[in-house]
Amino acid sequence: MLGIFISSLLFIEKRRRIAEAFPERVQKLWNEWELRVLVVVSLLLQVILIFFGSRRKYNVSDWVQITLWLSYLSADAIAITALGALSHSQGEPGSSELTALWAPFLLLHLGGPDTITAYSLEDNELWLRHFLGLLQQFGIAIYVLIRSWAYSRVSILTVFMFIPGIVKYGERTWVLRLASKGNFRETMLGSPDPGPNYAKFMNDYDSKQAKGSRVTVGRIEDFQLQMDVDNSHTRTEEAQQKSNPSYSAGNGSNLIDEEILPKAYNFFEIFKRLFADLILSGDDWKKSRVFFQDSSSSTAFKVIEVELGFIYDLLYSKAALVYSLVGLILRCISILSIITLLVVF
Repeated sequence: MLGIFISSLLFIEKRRRIAEAFPERVQKLWNEWELRVLVVVSLLLQVILIFFGSRRKYNVSDWVQITLWLSYLSADAIAITALGALSHSQGEPGSSELTALWAPFLLLHLGGPDTITAYSLEDNELWLRHFLGLLQQFGIAIYVLIRSWAYSRVSILTVFMFIPGIVKYGERTWVLRLASKGNFRETMLGSPDPGPNYAKFMNDYDSKQAKGSRVTVGRIEDFQLQMDVDNSHTRTEEAQQKSNPSYSAGNGSNLIDEEILPKAYNFFEIFKRLFADLILSGDDWKKSRVFFQDSSSSTAFKVIEVELGFIYDLLYSKAALVYSLVGLILRCISILSIITLLVVF
């Protein structure tokens, strides 16, 4: 992050030297339109990311991949450059408190759209770098606000716009952290199972035997009895499937679209553990095998397609946070701030 800050200073110095090589009229025109051009380009990149961010789930053409890749890499750089140009222009002739209103908007751009937060899985591992970038860019935006503060209505509106800007940027950082390999694995690991308390079991066994009670292995017998019952149910279901084809069809051979979505989500909740290098139980494998064996090819591929869509949204977009209670609260706060800003403005 220190390297980025130093490179920004060197960029500003080089920009001055390059600008001095042009006539004064060109320099004046560039100084007047530099920030506007950067903001418009940043907004254009955000629009491209919104429309193409989710298209690569079902479109693997090269032009979509290249467009999305260039837009993803350029969006942050353009927004940071615009924010740096905004901070550099404060105090110079032509700057105003209305111009400073762009600072929280640029934070909103740095937060990125909901359709894409990472282009590859390696981007999720850089969540800490994005967090440091959040602190740095927030500090620059506060610096711009302080330099342009005039105790007017526009300055107050700038504060209102800071709320959705910080929320949006914070959402991106948080989602990248959730999708990183270590945190993604921890979210699916529950509390460790200590297993049976053998010491307590043996104490109870010895105390009851000392009292003259007849101790048997009734729990083991009950477990074996339950296993026999389960096997009996399994044989009954198999017999019903062989004698009644419609019974098997109800398990998944001809599912309609409304039934595919919940079925795919149930399998997604199970098999997403494979993306964290976790193993599945034998019961999970059995449920999956039985369903796909009883399903037609079209139904099976539709279920797999929806499953892959779920895992894509989880690893490459803000879906993990947006469809949660915390995400809903943050969205309500952001929308109320933006509506307030729009009405008052």
